[in-house]
Amino acid sequence: MPYFCQSLSFSAQALLFACHRLPAPALLYSGLSGHPREHAADQKRWAVLAFAPTQQRCVRSSIDWNALTADLGQQGFHTQLGLTAPHERFISGWMGYFSYDAGRFTVSGLPNSAITESDTSTTALPYAEFNRYAFSILLDLDSDQCELRAPQAMTESEVANITSQLQQALDASAHVAVEPTSWKPGWDDQRYEQAFDRVQEYINAGDVYQVNLTMPFHSQANLTERNPTELLQHFDAPFSCYFKSDALTLFSVSPERFVKLEEHRIVTSPIKGTAPRGATVEEDEANKQWLASSEKNQAENLMIVDLLRNDLGRSARPGSVSVDKLFDIESHANVHHMVSTISAEVQPTLTPLDAVLNAFPGGSITGAPKKRAMEVIQELEHSQRGLYCGSFGYFSDSGVADFNILIRSIVATEKGAECWGGGGVVKDSTAESEYEEIFNKVQRIMDAPL
Repeated sequence: MPYFCQSLSFSAQALLFACHRLPAPALLYSGLSGHPREHAADQKRWAVLAFAPTQQRCVRSSIDWNALTADLGQQGFHTQLGLTAPHERFISGWMGYFSYDAGRFTVSGLPNSAITESDTSTTALPYAEFNRYAFSILLDLDSDQCELRAPQAMTESEVANITSQLQQALDASAHVAVEPTSWKPGWDDQRYEQAFDRVQEYINAGDVYQVNLTMPFHSQANLTERNPTELLQHFDAPFSCYFKSDALTLFSVSPERFVKLEEHRIVTSPIKGTAPRGATVEEDEANKQWLASSEKNQAENLMIVDLLRNDLGRSARPGSVSVDKLFDIESHANVHHMVSTISAEVQPTLTPLDAVLNAFPGGSITGAPKKRAMEVIQELEHSQRGLYCGSFGYFSDSGVADFNILIRSIVATEKGAECWGGGGVVKDSTAESEYEEIFNKVQRIMDAPL
């Protein structure tokens, strides 16, 4: 698909390091860790950087939600795009997040979320925030080259204004030594076990088959101005992102795609099943093989595959839903994961927004059946998840939408920060192993440089 493109003289690595100094920045970061590459020739680390939005939407009410969805619903599908690499999918358009709690707008009959007196959240966060960006900067992190991209030609003065803002960000950016962030778990093992036991009661009663039970970790540090670069590079995760607004700063090294929509086709790749990385090559391979052959994890994964077949079916042409991959093993910086892939053809009367919201929130972070699992989550977790287990991504002007699952994420406000972890609880789960798995997933994130 033709678009305006102009090489810039800046270092891509330097712009990545300075991205947090730009006005209202949003960043997609694609590392190689655990990534089943969609194009065999595209074995590169890249990032797409957008800033200085022309429109901003922040959702704190149903009125705000209706205004946002009216804007996003105007982004339709395009056919025969001819895109040759994933980084071509976003040149301009809307980029932002849906929080997990935006599920109150998408799941019919779900009780409204309410923060209880026991809630320890740092602040009441928006249900969603999206910015409209008229251009983006492609950062080729391997060649250290970058280019300005827009859907139509830009004038010399427009380009000069953009390069001036980039230079200002570079001038303001500097390596600053920071103290390690101190984190405190929101639950101890006894509280987790109480919630776990209650989930088992619901499973034994036949209410649910699986519940994704999660817990927060809190920090009192103000991380809103921290540089995301070292965290992104440390994990090198395929669906990482960074987003900064007046309300919050989001850092995510997500390994999981929620949905991608392109040319009326929708694809989802849920993660369900985890094993720790080993201290040696032999131990690491043994852990990987254990996960691949684990009947428990396969059963847990299959429950979510069936749930997502149903979720995609809400938007699909009849008979088009298929399971393309089942029980693949992907290796990431901190854990091995079991991943499956489901796809479908979207009904021609629907928009990308329709298809995203029909499946939101992702089934891998709720449980099955979805609505009842979400009710159990609301009862047992007591506090709102906020952005955790929501989705970050974009609706591009080229007709493509792509969203991650916001796991392995830190959400910061001036009052403090949160990092959540969790896992799917099924009948043969044990509280001890599930609690340990939470720390396997998030400890390295909390210990990582930020």
